[in-house]
Amino acid sequence: MDKINLGIVVFSFGQPGNIRSNVYLAKAAVAEARWIMTMSERITTEIFTQKDILIKDKDVMVEYIEQNDSPPPTLRIARAAVRWAKREGFRHLWVIAAKPHMWRCMRDVNYAVKEADVGESLAIHPVNPSISADEWFCPESTQKRTRSREAWEKRERILRHMPMCLYKLIAS
Repeated sequence: MDKINLGIVVFSFGQPGNIRSNVYLAKAAVAEARWIMTMSERITTEIFTQKDILIKDKDVMVEYIEQNDSPPPTLRIARAAVRWAKREGFRHLWVIAAKPHMWRCMRDVNYAVKEADVGESLAIHPVNPSISADEWFCPESTQKRTRSREAWEKRERILRHMPMCLYKLIAS
């Protein structure tokens, strides 16, 4: 019987890696990976993420997107994750993100799947850590937009209504 390859992509929510939101995301990713590994010997998994998601579990394979000091835009991460999934032969990609960020992560990953023309061979599934929406915002984040719901929503309203052709230009 064939092995089932399942990838997990985790999008950070603020900086640095030790803020509450990124700790929640790292723990959720490890919990999902460990759960997958216990399901069957036929299932393999790996995590793809950013440097602000600190995976400390030695039994979980992690690949980090190349980045400079500032986090890459969501669409760039999505594109890199889809290339990674295609290269590694993943048939399923689980997306882990903060609740306020999930809609854009899913939109961008689905867009990247269409761009890469792998829609038939790669299924995308959201994984929502059970944290209340307000707990994701951390005043100690170095990214102003993730410090408060108000700052986040101000920017997200613009991005939500922006046509994809414009969004691609600023998020590439």
